[in-house]
Amino acid sequence: MTEQERNGDELGSVIQRRDMYFHEPRYRDYRWFETNWFTWTIPQEAMRGHMRAGFRTNLGVVESTCFVFNNPDSHAGPLGVLYSDRQSHVPMPVTNLDHYDLVSGLSVRMTQPLSEWEVRYEGGHDTSFDLHYRSMMPPLHISETGTDEVKHATIHHGHIDQMMHVTGTVRVRGVEYEVNWAAPRDHSWSSRPESSSGYGFPMSGNFDYGSFGEGGQDFTFFVQTRNAWKDLRQGVVHNGYIIDGGDLLRIKSGEGRYTYEESDWVIKALTYEIEDERGRTHIFEGVPRSFYGSGAGTLAAVEWRNRDGETGWGEYNWHGDVYELQRIGRPPQ
Repeated sequence: MTEQERNGDELGSVIQRRDMYFHEPRYRDYRWFETNWFTWTIPQEAMRGHMRAGFRTNLGVVESTCFVFNNPDSHAGPLGVLYSDRQSHVPMPVTNLDHYDLVSGLSVRMTQPLSEWEVRYEGGHDTSFDLHYRSMMPPLHISETGTDEVKHATIHHGHIDQMMHVTGTVRVRGVEYEVNWAAPRDHSWSSRPESSSGYGFPMSGNFDYGSFGEGGQDFTFFVQTRNAWKDLRQGVVHNGYIIDGGDLLRIKSGEGRYTYEESDWVIKALTYEIEDERGRTHIFEGVPRSFYGSGAGTLAAVEWRNRDGETGWGEYNWHGDVYELQRIGRPPQ
C-alpha cells in the first residue's frame, strides 16, 4: 500500500509517534529530503515568521532557513525583508527530530509526543525566538486530507500538516514582540529534486490558512490548491481541513479565486469558497497586509473576513514555476 493510499476512518489515525522521527531515506538517493517547518504569526503587526530545517539525509547536510516579514510593500523585494538567515550546508545533528540543535541557532524539542514542542532560535542582528507550540489537532497525513479533487494534489508522498497554538516571545532586530496566535507546522519526507518550482515539474499552487477568534482558537481553515495554467485566477482545493470549535472536519470541495496585481505576479486579493463534510458552505475573503517575495512565488500575511464579517489572520503561500510565468508574460486580469 502506498502512502497516498493509507487512510484511516478517523482523521488523525494515520500518523504514529515513529513519524515524528527521521524516516529511512531511499538508498543512495541524494535528492532524499526531510523537512521540519515551524511558523508564527502576530496579527497586530501583520508579521510572519518561518523556520525550516531541510535535511538532505544521504548527504549529511541541513538547509537551515529563518525569516521574518512585515513589509506592506509587495515590490520591496529582498531588501524589504525584516530578517533573513539562510544557511545551506549546516551539519546534520547527531540526535533525531524530537530533540535537535543546529549550529545555525535553531533548537527543537518535542516535549509531548505528537502534540507539544519548544522551539528556540538564536540568530544574528539581535534576533532570537522562544516559542511554545501546542497542537490544536492531531497531525494529519496527506492521505487523510484529500477533497473530491484530490487527483490534482501537488504532494503525493510523506507529508504531515498540523495547526498549532503558538505562544511566547520573539526578538527581531532588537524589538520584542509577544506571540499568541494559531500557525501551522509541517513535516515532509520524500525524494525531492531542486528545481524552479521545487517539485520537479511546472506547477502553480497555494498553501493558505486563516484563523479566527481569540488567539485564533475558534475556527481555522487550511487549504492546498492547484491552479490551472490556462487561468491562474482560479484554483481547486485538493487537500485541506477545518477546525470548528475544536472539531476537526474534512473539506468536501472548494475553490480559490485570485486577483493579481496588473503588472506583477503578486496576489492582491483572494477568496475561498469551501464546503465541509457537514454540507456547510464557508466563504473567506482575504487581503494581504505584508509580503515576502520568494523567487517565483509570494508569501503574504493575510487579513481574512468570513461571511459574518468576523476578522481572522493567516497567510497565503503561492508557488509558481518561473518558466511558465515567463511564457504567460503578464498576470491575467
